[in-house]
Amino acid sequence: MTSTDEPRHEVEALFRDPVERLQRILERGEQQLEARRSDLAEVRYALYELTSSGTLGRDRAARAVEPLPAELAPPVVRHLVDHTSTIVRHCTMTVDVGSGLDPDVNRRTRELLGAGVFRQQTIYPIDIMETKTGRAWVRAWADAGEQQRLSLVPPTDFVVFDQDAVVASAVWGDPAADYVLIRDPMLVAAFTALFDRSFSRALPMAPEGAPDPAEGQLMRLLALGLKDESIARYLGCSLRTVRRRVAQLMERHGVQTRFQLGVAATRAGLATLVDDTDR
Repeated sequence: MTSTDEPRHEVEALFRDPVERLQRILERGEQQLEARRSDLAEVRYALYELTSSGTLGRDRAARAVEPLPAELAPPVVRHLVDHTSTIVRHCTMTVDVGSGLDPDVNRRTRELLGAGVFRQQTIYPIDIMETKTGRAWVRAWADAGEQQRLSLVPPTDFVVFDQDAVVASAVWGDPAADYVLIRDPMLVAAFTALFDRSFSRALPMAPEGAPDPAEGQLMRLLALGLKDESIARYLGCSLRTVRRRVAQLMERHGVQTRFQLGVAATRAGLATLVDDTDR
């Protein structure tokens, strides 16, 4: 029995379905936990600012590149994700190591990305499509709304948060190294320009199960120096299909070698040869 002066909504709650009540309690708990995680990430970030290399924040302002130990990278990245409002630019050499594998950071990033808080563009190595795990990773982020490109040679591991900060591998081209935090505006702008240039020249994701690659698309892949096996994996078609199409192109352009085919394609405007550093 409840007293007659008990608020009506509390009385009604007693008669709701038990599963519904439990779900509501769980949702409230998750919201509280999320807020707590955000607070803890901000606390860790503040501690990092105060104690990095044993110096105070005012001394750190003179350093353009700040060391970021691997164990501190996830909370720092989480803090930066929580304070991003426009775009995250992410270039990765692998999905096997790195702060980007932290489940809390991934979950939060996907949550904010799905809510439209910011956009995320990512450059992946093209060989990520060669493994089941890699393909599943790419699909999961695509489903979250990530804009994706593939590169033969991603420059290094780094993430740019708006125009405010960069987290990058401390050793260029080594994704297993520790990290550095960069907040100098000129260096952040340089990493942003590097990413935008690399993203614009990288390969777009091919639709899965492409039955027959278009001539221009196949020509560009050949011009980039990809072997038939890599082209087949990228396009999601059979090796036999690729070899058949290449043979047809060589016959159509009256050439005997792939080099001659590349020259013919360039003259016809079907492919643009680019420098290795642009891939």
